[in-house]
Amino acid sequence: MSSVLFIISTLEGGGAERTLSNIVTHFPEDWHVDILLNNKLFVQYPYRGNILSLDLSAYRENKTVLYLLSEIVRKTLYLRKIKKKNRYDACISFLPSSNIANALSGKKYGKTIVSIHSNIVGDGGGFVNKIFLFFFIKILYRRTDRIIAVSEEIVLEVKRKLKLTEDRIRAIINGCDTAFIQERMRIVPKKGTSGKICEEGQKIVLTVGRMVEEKGQWHLIRAFLEVVKQEPETKLLVVGDGRLKEYLTGLAGIYGLNEKILFLGYSDNPFWYYSVADIFVLPSLSEGYPNALAEAVCCGVPCIAADVHTGVREILAPGLDVLGERTRDISEEEYGILVPVCSGKKYKGDEPLERAESKMAEAIVKLLRDNRKRTHYKQQSIQRGKDLDISRIVDRWMDEISCS
Repeated sequence: MSSVLFIISTLEGGGAERTLSNIVTHFPEDWHVDILLNNKLFVQYPYRGNILSLDLSAYRENKTVLYLLSEIVRKTLYLRKIKKKNRYDACISFLPSSNIANALSGKKYGKTIVSIHSNIVGDGGGFVNKIFLFFFIKILYRRTDRIIAVSEEIVLEVKRKLKLTEDRIRAIINGCDTAFIQERMRIVPKKGTSGKICEEGQKIVLTVGRMVEEKGQWHLIRAFLEVVKQEPETKLLVVGDGRLKEYLTGLAGIYGLNEKILFLGYSDNPFWYYSVADIFVLPSLSEGYPNALAEAVCCGVPCIAADVHTGVREILAPGLDVLGERTRDISEEEYGILVPVCSGKKYKGDEPLERAESKMAEAIVKLLRDNRKRTHYKQQSIQRGKDLDISRIVDRWMDEISCS
């Protein structure tokens, strides 16, 4: 029987964790699957296979260098033992600390594959952590059989920074379980004020994501002030939670938008909100691979997204150069609309809109008013969603495992 080991710190919380969940639940039934976690208690997403646990006492979102070092050492020693014992066809790791341990533990007893989901050292942690991680990554990633990145743009970044050859690195985008998504779109979530949303005659704008700086939701809130001036029968739904919640809700209050913006928090089923949305907006300042945008596409929602690095163009505008100059205006592309990236500046509420915010508002208003264009982009999202289906993505992973 063929076998594979997946390595990640946790199966809860982030996009990489959800991606691993999608992959393992769609992996061939005749394969033996093991998943190594820091602790078996850190499981939120569904999985198939056996959970192996390091039994680390705690998981920290912002890991100290000491915690990272301890985690890597424990994981490396454990991996050396089980790789030798189980002789996996492949050991596939997700995120920097697991990638380093996977590389350190060697490839003598099975193919070693590391995956990169944002920039090389990841998004979490401070400057010292990133220096620490990059030092090991630059040395160790060369010792793996393959590096998989979630976008072509990240592939180019990694090749440049690590000076790798073409045959060592590939791009495999994060897939979506479209059948599961379609099923969940019909189920009202247990959490959130869903009863206030679908009022007759209203248009719904939706954004989904953690309330952190990278997601830039305050720029959308400011743009939405202009939207409701022109289209007063419009609501903005914000699905997600995080450390910026107080700032974002406070900003909405300053603008008098408490009745127009619903902060729904974390949802056990965000897909229902996609089903009632007229438009999905991604106001991010940076991305690794925008899972929320991919999910919106798979739900058939017309999409507007800031033209950020990385992943957005590869979903909505695959014909564009991923390293090309970012748009400075509203750009209608094959599968959605790109708008300029906002500055990231935090506002207190009384400042005029910056140009990128005005363009975001203009794009939203135009799409709300143009039923024909919304129908066009809805159909394009449905078409693009077929390319993002997890079954195609798992086939790509299987090819990487089996190739010499």
